[in-house]
Amino acid sequence: MLPAIITIGVIVTLIFLIMRVLKGGLPAMFFKAGASACFIGTACAAFSMNRSKFEYGILMILGFIFSLLGDVWLDLRYVYKEHERIYTFAGFICFMLGHIFFIPAVLIGYKIMKWQYLLIGLLICLGFVVACALMEKVMKLNYGVYKPITLVYSFLVTGTAVAAVIGMIVNGFTKKYVVLSVGAVAFLLSDLVLSSIYFAKDKNTKANVLINHILYYFAQFAFASTLFMS
Repeated sequence: MLPAIITIGVIVTLIFLIMRVLKGGLPAMFFKAGASACFIGTACAAFSMNRSKFEYGILMILGFIFSLLGDVWLDLRYVYKEHERIYTFAGFICFMLGHIFFIPAVLIGYKIMKWQYLLIGLLICLGFVVACALMEKVMKLNYGVYKPITLVYSFLVTGTAVAAVIGMIVNGFTKKYVVLSVGAVAFLLSDLVLSSIYFAKDKNTKANVLINHILYYFAQFAFASTLFMS
């Protein structure tokens, strides 16, 4: 069942990417929702086959659900441009909630709740947020009204990546930890590309859209696949 769901997910994601680049609009949004539903399906199928880390699985699946909601809201900002601001905020909030589940999933699942690791992770995340704020003009970005929520979200998405990498280092470079870490870094990179699409002039290009979504869906399917790994 798991290979079949992953295969369907890859196919639906490819269809979405083609539609998103060529036309966009509601049809593309529906396929995007379908692609996101597939990484939730992958996670559920993997979890049903391996419940050795029950809390990790439940928290990750909750994060995936909020990710799907975020995917839909952020695409609707292009469909209903008169409501762009409310859909953008809704998307940001859903992804923030997603990472609020991803971070403890990693911390609990990988047993890295020691204060030393938490302090290191906190300092790295704060440093990244400060860099985002200071580099806004240098990178020719204009966060505008979204600056506060963008910085909070930057802290959380970095938190997921940092927790995953620390977990990989502490627990050894075994397959599961490497896959989660690579996925988490890909997630962060996808958001860096998305930031330029949203907040930089003339960066909403087909190439950037493809890079953003390829990194994002790779990350989510990588996350989902870790539920099958012991």
